[in-house]
This record gives sequence, structure tokens and C-alpha cells, in this order.
Amino acid sequence: MISTNYNRHWRRRRQHYTAAGGLALLVVLATIIGSVDSNTYFRVCFGVLLLTLCVAQLKISVDLYKQRNNLLLHLFQPGSLSLLATAGAIATIASLLFAFPEYDATCALRQPIILTSITFMGNILIGRAWRIGSIISSTATFAASGDEIDAVGVARLKVMNALSTLSQLGRYIGTGGREKMGRNIGIRRAITFADSIFVVMVLLVPQLVLQIVNLSVPNVRMSSVEMIEDEGGVTCESEAGSYVLMMGIVLALVPFAISLLINIQSKGVPYKFRELDQIAASMTSSFWMLLATLPAAGMIGQTQPNAHAYLLAASVLSCVLPLSYNIAQTRLQNITMSTGLSGRNANSKQATSRQRQTNQTKTTSDLSSPSHQVGKVEDDPKILKAAEETAVMAKMFDTMGSTSKAVAMNRDVLTLFKVGDDDFSWEAGFTLSAIHSLGPKSLVVVVKALILSSRLWHIIFYSDGDNEEAKRRGIKCCMDALDIFDRAPAKTQLSDRSVIFPCYSLMNVISKTMTYTPPNNMTREEFETTMAENFVKETHFQQYNHCRALAFQADIMRRQGKFEEAISVIDAMKSIYDPQLHSRVLVKEYVTDNCSELIAVSAFWLHHYGRNDEALRLCDQVIETMLPEIDPTQVVTKLSILTPICRTLANQGQSSTAEKAVELFRTHITDPTTLAGSKAHPALVLSTPIMIILKCRSSGGEPYADLNADVAYMLNRKDVAVVETAYLKYMDAAWSTLCAEACLHLAKIIRRSEQEACESELIKKGLKCLEVSIKTLTNEDGTIVNSMAHSYYSQILSELENLNAPV
Repeated sequence: MISTNYNRHWRRRRQHYTAAGGLALLVVLATIIGSVDSNTYFRVCFGVLLLTLCVAQLKISVDLYKQRNNLLLHLFQPGSLSLLATAGAIATIASLLFAFPEYDATCALRQPIILTSITFMGNILIGRAWRIGSIISSTATFAASGDEIDAVGVARLKVMNALSTLSQLGRYIGTGGREKMGRNIGIRRAITFADSIFVVMVLLVPQLVLQIVNLSVPNVRMSSVEMIEDEGGVTCESEAGSYVLMMGIVLALVPFAISLLINIQSKGVPYKFRELDQIAASMTSSFWMLLATLPAAGMIGQTQPNAHAYLLAASVLSCVLPLSYNIAQTRLQNITMSTGLSGRNANSKQATSRQRQTNQTKTTSDLSSPSHQVGKVEDDPKILKAAEETAVMAKMFDTMGSTSKAVAMNRDVLTLFKVGDDDFSWEAGFTLSAIHSLGPKSLVVVVKALILSSRLWHIIFYSDGDNEEAKRRGIKCCMDALDIFDRAPAKTQLSDRSVIFPCYSLMNVISKTMTYTPPNNMTREEFETTMAENFVKETHFQQYNHCRALAFQADIMRRQGKFEEAISVIDAMKSIYDPQLHSRVLVKEYVTDNCSELIAVSAFWLHHYGRNDEALRLCDQVIETMLPEIDPTQVVTKLSILTPICRTLANQGQSSTAEKAVELFRTHITDPTTLAGSKAHPALVLSTPIMIILKCRSSGGEPYADLNADVAYMLNRKDVAVVETAYLKYMDAAWSTLCAEACLHLAKIIRRSEQEACESELIKKGLKCLEVSIKTLTNEDGTIVNSMAHSYYSQILSELENLNAPV
């Protein structure tokens, strides 16, 4: 923070020095040019000066266009920056028209060209700030109420929403009404360069209309007029006076005021992507220049036409050049320097690493290997700075939904810390010497980059299930992050080790949903047990993270069939877990509160093992203390919690407890799902068979209102294959077994109604479901995958077979 503030202070001082130097140079040049008597000589010198400045800005524009594919520059919108510099170049060369007051055409054209160009530059600043702000800012920022932000923030919010509406209108018109208004909203807005240019051009319309009127109406248009007081002297005047000029200046200034407003600090947009300081510095420089040039031009008048023309041109340049330098040139220069420094810093780091270590052994994600302290390891500030800047870019590409670009930026981050001349390889990983050369801050950057890369590779895999490379790389990145954090000596220098916690959570998801090969010939049980123990150890002094780690350990034990050991771990977790204190914090950091979910599912374990009184007490505890802490919108989380609770209550064999389960499930799951309609989460389709079981249990075996609809649903339902195994890992029951139970209860009720054909179909459907269950619950060698789920399957199979037996 101190370094950042120092850099900002130095940047402001440098801009002030530049403004003062420019002012001094302006005065000197004005004195020299004012003393030139020859119009031809003045125009040549003046033209050469303006042409040089114009070419310099065009060069910036061309360089920005050439660098448009540079990922480091991509988020700064090089296309818009190129247009900014080009508009500045046009305004600069148009200033030459001030030196030709004797021509009607030059008098008429100079004002429209210059004012339109400057207005366009201001609109570009608006378009860039709106685009990046809309793409990156969280939806909470745009949905915030006036009570949560100050008056300036409210004004900014209104402007941003107005610009977004304008953009949507452009898309609506551009697609001939095919794309409806209001569709392009949310955190991952697809706002293109064309969208921002449309907004820019619409904002330019008032100035364009004014300047078209200025050119087309003779009484308004400026023309060359001979001066009565000065024989032979000419000037540019309009019969309408200076009203049109003043209105044009106001329209040119408004975009800069708006750009300042929408560049103020806002949630979700990093400082480096806001240009408040640069715009303010440019406007400050322009103010001091104008304070010198405009009064001087007014005092000189037409007595010194050359000096007058020069001062007017200098006034224009004072508005144009600071923007081209502070925004376009500075962005280009910083990115160019960062790209060059990254390579030099990487080489420097590689040389240092070679001196520190000679062991080039590749990492193999050995979680059981202990870390060894080899002395304090220092960070390389240059590499760290380049890496942190690139990491910010990676996060922003991820926020924008540009997954492949985010992956590429993360690879650039990891390359900076790699030993050797080649780029970082996802397959090879880091050498042991590279790991030992990481300082504490570098270790944090590398671990974060690997965790983000793992998540990004999994996003790619989920979008294309046949992409085995993405799946493999996602798993390896996660394992490498765990291994590097475990091996790095710099780990001992970190007082806060929370950087690695999300990696454990991600690896838990991987172990639940994917097949993978553990490292170093470890069995899955050994690998996952060691991983859980490490997570518990790392979080020992951070209470809510420790709760999460214990839930993680219990989950691992549950998947290994060690249910009673898992119950003991959950008991330890319950002694420190406070739902009111921890639940929302866990959801904020980990998306879900696994502690509540594991406590809820353990109630069914207790019931399974005959500890029914404990199970019922735990059900009441979950309902009274944990369920109220879950946000009403988190219906999927509530489904995970209430499914084992309601199954436990329904299995008591009492209509009162079954009715309680029905009411709970209806209030928290089925009613919100029905209300959401097509917008409901796809996972909530799982709630229907569960609700059917609960209704059957609570009816006491008698027909109920929706019986026929439920029968039709169960006979015609189709499930995605992935649901079967996923449900087993989360609920300790095969999904097909649960559907078979629903068919069983419906068949029993239908038997009382003497609908034999329907009863037979339900029994057949239930037995067919159980054929799927047995495949899910047994391995190829015949071993049982989950003893609790298999016991449930056996019970339902026995009841269905008895129901199907001839009387």
C-alpha cells in the first residue's frame, strides 16, 4: 500500500513537472513565433510542429493496434485507445487551420473538426470506463440501493445504467428486434467493442448536430472577414456571434465530467483500470495551459495574427496532448515495459534459482513428504510485481468469462517462477529447485495461480466432457498446488495459510465427482486421508476454517465407509461450530456450508445405526439452529440439508413426524421451486420423488390429492446418468433406490384402490430402478461401494419382491 501511494504521488509530481515544462516551452515558442514577420515562414514552421505532434499520436495509435492481441493490454481496450490517439491527431493537425484566416473554408471547418474530435475523445473515455465497469463489477454493485452508497455513487450508478440501456437499444436495433431489451445483464456481460463504439457515437450526436447546423446555416457558419481597423488584416467571424462556439465547448466538456464521475472508486473494478487520476491530471494540465494561452490570445487579438493563431492552436493542444500522453501513451508504455521486464525478470530469477538449487527433480504431488526449512527465502520484487499484475489480468478475464485467455495469463504468471528457459508446462510442473526458490509472497502467488488454473481447466472440461486434457490438467494443477505449498520452505514464513484452503475444498469436489490417479503410487484412501489430516492441521487456529476442515475429514471418512469414525469427527466439529457465527461466513468463502450439510446427513447415519433418539435430537437441532441461517435463495443447499433430515423423520413410522417432514420440505423446497418455475436450479428436480415418499408416508397408506399425478410422474420420469453416482456420494443412497422406494409406496396405496394394472407397472418400474442400483453399488469385483446405501437397497428390494409375489 505504501509503495502504491508513493507511485501515485510520484506520478502526480511528474505530471505537474510536465505541465510546468510545457507552459515554459509554450511561452518561449510564442515569443519566437510572434517575432516572425513572414507568414509563409511561420506557416511552414507551424505546420512542421503540428505535423510532428500529429505523427507522434498516429504512431501511438498504430502501436496500440499492433499490440491489440497482447493479453496484458487487452483489458485496457487497445481499439478504443487507438481511436483516442487518432482523434487527438485529427484535432492537432486541424489546429493548422488557425493560421489561414483568409479562407472561408478554413474558418468554417476548424471549429467543427476540433470540437467534434475533442468530444469524441471524451466519449471514448466514457465508453471505455462503462464497458470495463459493466463487465467486471459485481451484480451487487448495479443492484445496490441508494441507502448503501453515497450520492456520488448513486449518480454513477444511474449513468452506468443509462449507458447500459443505450447499449441494449443499439443491440435491439442492430438485430432487428431479435435480441430483446434487458437480456444482456449480469456479472458476465458480453459487451463488445462494437457496443462501446455505439454508445460513443450516440453520445456524439448532440455535438454532430450542432456542428452540422454550424456548417449548413450561412448566418451561423464562420467565414473570413476583413478587419476595418487593420488594413489587409483578416479574421474569422460569424453573424451569430460566439453562441454556437460556446455551446460546442460546453458539449465538449460534458463527456469529460461524466468520465470523471464513472471512473470514481467502485466495487469490483481494480484501481489500475480506473482512469480518474489520469483524466484529472490531463484536465489540470489543460486548465493551466488555457489560463496562459486564452488571455494572451485575447490581448494580442489580430495585431499579431501569427502569435494569435499559435496561441489558439496551443489551447487546442493543451486539451488533446495530455490525454494522448497520460492515457494512450502511458498504457502502451507500461504494458511494453511490463512485457520486457517479465522476460528479463524471469531470466534473472532463473539464474538466481540455479545458484540456490541444483536438484532438478520434478514435483509429483507427494502429500506425505514433509517440508524442510533451508533458511529464509526472499522474494524478487521485480518478478513479484510482474506476476501480480498478470494475475490481476487473469482474474479479470475469468470474471469476464474469457476462460482460455485467463488460462494463458495464469501460465504467464507461473512461467515467471519457473527454472529454465522454456515456458511453464502444465504436464511437467515445477522443479524442486524452483519450489525452494519461492519467497513467501511468491509462494502465495503461485498457489493462487494454480488453484485458479485448476478451476478454469474444470470449467473447460465441464463445457466439453470429451476434453480429457482439460480434466487431467485441472486435477494436476490442484495436486501441484497442495504439493508445492507442502514442500516450499517459505511456507514457514507465512502467518496466514488460508491461501491453500480453497485447494482442499476443490480437491474434495474432484474426489467426489471424478476418477483420478493419486501420486507416488498412493491408494486413493491414503491420499485422501493424508489430505484431510493436512487440512485439519493447517486450520487449527482458525475456527470457522477448522470447522470446514473437520467436515471435509468426515466427508472423506464417509466415502471410505468409516461412518462411525465420521460421526466422532462431526461431534468434535459440533463442539466449536456456531451456525449463527460461522454459517454465512462459510457460504461467503466456500459457496456452501458443508458443516450444516454433514451434520444433517449424520442424523441419518445415527438412525441407521439404531441411535434413534440421538438422530431425532440432531434433527431438531438442525431445523431450529442451522436451517434459519441458510439464505432463502439457497434452495439447493436446503435440499442437501433437508433430504437426510426428512428421511430420518419419515422413517420413524409415525404420521406426525412424517407430516412434519412434509411441511418442512414443502415450505423450504417444493414451494420455492414451483415459484421459480423455469428459473429453478436443475438439481431441484431431485426433490419430486423425495416429496412423493414423504406424502405417501404421511398419508398412512391412504390415497391423497395428487396421487394420480405422482404415479404418472414416476412411471414416465427420466434421469441423467450422472445423478445416480453423484447422489450416492452426497446422500449415501443410490438415486435409483430412492425412486424405487417412491414406486413401492405408490404401489401400496394403489393396491388399496384395486388398480392392479397401475400397481403392476409401478412394481416393474421399481424393480427396474433397482437393477440400476445394484450396478451402482457394486464394483466389478463384486465388492460393495457403500454399505449404508446397499442396506437401503436390500430393504427396498425385499419389500418390492414381497409386494410382487402372488397372493
